[in-house]
Amino acid sequence: MYTYTPKKTYLYKMLLSVVFVFALIWVILYISMYFIMREEGVVDYQSKALFWATIPNLVWAVPTFLLMFPLYKRYRYELMDDEIVVHSGYIMQKVVHVPYRMVTNIEIRRGLLDRWLGIGHLKIDTAGNSDPNQRPEARLMGLENVDAAYEEVAGCLRAFDEAQQRLPWERVRRPVTEAVDAEQDVMQAILSELQSINGKLP
Repeated sequence: MYTYTPKKTYLYKMLLSVVFVFALIWVILYISMYFIMREEGVVDYQSKALFWATIPNLVWAVPTFLLMFPLYKRYRYELMDDEIVVHSGYIMQKVVHVPYRMVTNIEIRRGLLDRWLGIGHLKIDTAGNSDPNQRPEARLMGLENVDAAYEEVAGCLRAFDEAQQRLPWERVRRPVTEAVDAEQDVMQAILSELQSINGKLP
C-alpha cells in the first residue's frame, strides 16, 4: 500500500484562493456601493461604501481561511492492491473508493500556479463517469512529485490487470492438474494389483 498527502504548498494555494476571491468580491461591492450611495446623496458615502464592502466580506472570508488548515490535513490518498482510496473533507468527511477495474484514464494536471508552487494533480476517470461535464471519480490534489505518483498508479493498474488475466487460467489449471494426478494414482494402483496377481499365477 502506498500513501500520498498533498505538499504544504498546496495549502498556500488554498489560502491564496480565499484571498483572491475576497479581493474580487471586495472590489465589486465597493464600486457598487460607492456609486449607489453617491447617487442617493448619502453623507460620507466613501467611508460607508468601504464599510459595506469589507465587513460583510470578512464574515465568510475569515472562517473559510481558517478552515483551510484542518481541511488540508484531511487530504490523504491510498493505493491499495485493488483500489484507490481518497480521504477528504473536514466538516463533511468523505472517503471515496475507486476500484482499479473501473478506471478508464489517469491524467496529470498542472496549472500555471501549480507549476510555480511545484505541485500537480492526478485526475482519475472511471467507466461510470460517462458525462464529460461531471467531475472525475477521484482527484489526487497537490502532489509534490506528480509524475512519480502517475507512474505508481499506472503500475498498480497494470499489476491488477495482469493478476486478473492470470486468474481464470489458474482456476482452470488447478482442477485439470488435480484430475491428472488422481488418474495417475489410479493407474499406478491398477498396475500394482496386476503385478501382484501375475506374481501369484503358476
